[in-house]
Amino acid sequence: MKDASFGSIESVKTTSELFSPINGQIIEVNTELEDSPEFVNESPYDKGWLLKVKASNTEEIKELLKAEEYDNYVSQI
Repeated sequence: MKDASFGSIESVKTTSELFSPINGQIIEVNTELEDSPEFVNESPYDKGWLLKVKASNTEEIKELLKAEEYDNYVSQI
């Protein structure tokens, strides 16, 4: 599953594929986004999550950016 596409997300201008950063099993999908896709932008850490994954290799989690690191990265783009 790592680096595999698990879906796509649309914006006004484009559609982008979503890729998994870790290996694991999808255990839950946020179906609320079907009726309220704005949650992805308005509440990404609360209501806007996409899916929950049970990691098959917890060491991969150490490679992920923390929220603060991601915010810093995005602000530099």
